[in-house]
Amino acid sequence: MSKDAIPPALRIEDLQSGYEPGLLIVRGASLTVLNHEIFAILGPNGAGKSSLVKAVAGLVPISGGHNLLAGRDITKTPAHRMVFEGLAFVPQTDNVFVNLSVAENLELAASVMKADRRERVDPLYAMFPDLHRQRKLPAGQLSGGQRQMLAVARALIARPSLLILDEPSAGLSPKLVDQVFTKLREVRDSGVTVLLVEQNVKAALALADRAAVLVEGKERIVATSAELLGDARIAELYLGRHTGRQGSRQAPKETT
Repeated sequence: MSKDAIPPALRIEDLQSGYEPGLLIVRGASLTVLNHEIFAILGPNGAGKSSLVKAVAGLVPISGGHNLLAGRDITKTPAHRMVFEGLAFVPQTDNVFVNLSVAENLELAASVMKADRRERVDPLYAMFPDLHRQRKLPAGQLSGGQRQMLAVARALIARPSLLILDEPSAGLSPKLVDQVFTKLREVRDSGVTVLLVEQNVKAALALADRAAVLVEGKERIVATSAELLGDARIAELYLGRHTGRQGSRQAPKETT
């Protein structure tokens, strides 16, 4: 298969989704996440960002459209089977077992995958040395940043092709956000595609290769992070950042 023929990591096609029948939150969203990139979903509160990624992960009912993971249709795949398809999802909260130790969290994830614990866990200790040093500590005693890293490590036990995170910086100090996002770059560099929802626009655009601005449940703009960072009009209209100046660059085109 030629490089051009390799399907993207994720293709979302005209997705419609909501928690209640007839009450759509995601209204025909279409996005393509390329292999081995970090893709951020941004937008104002209530835009449907978290609902979109939860629908992809099988956690919100889908009433229309399709989700293709590496070319395979996963639209109707139950949430508990997604990890076996190559998709790992890290929710914003309740993403670790706080009463279990760091080691027990990782070993439990390995047992779910029916995988050799040492084979799966040891490489993650190498990637996350803080977790190795605190492997006997209950997860509930970790700092916010360390707990988020544990959640990411647990997800990586499954060796996914796509890692989705919902608000990974929520509640973290700027220093801890930098630490977590540095690890997400390492995850991407290891060959895993990363898709994240973020309210921290500046940090997300510094991290991501590309991003989409979601408005009222549908993508309004898809562009490189550099393009979005460089346009003041977009920052003011869609991302809630008031710059007090006119954008010096031409705005990326809005999708239709």
